[in-house]
Amino acid sequence: MHFLGLSGIPRRIPDYPDAYPGWNALSRFGSYISVVGICRFFVVVTITSISGKNKRCAPSPWAVEQNPTTPEWMVQSPPAFDTFGELPAIKETKSDV
Repeated sequence: MHFLGLSGIPRRIPDYPDAYPGWNALSRFGSYISVVGICRFFVVVTITSISGKNKRCAPSPWAVEQNPTTPEWMVQSPPAFDTFGELPAIKETKSDV
């Protein structure tokens, strides 16, 4: 659509001139791709909402062991409002990276 505008295609008319069929077809194809993506999004949202499974997050997807070491995985999912009364202490670790 940007290149159509740069080429001088008029706006808001029902019939476009024959000078712009290539860019117009490309723009139409892009809009079809957008519509397919939007439809797919709504299908995924619908399937997720009607699946009936109320799953919670894993205790700690980042830790191999069952002892989470970071504050965000030390609480239940979903966390309660104002879980931490004060900011947790952050320990800086040196890595080889």
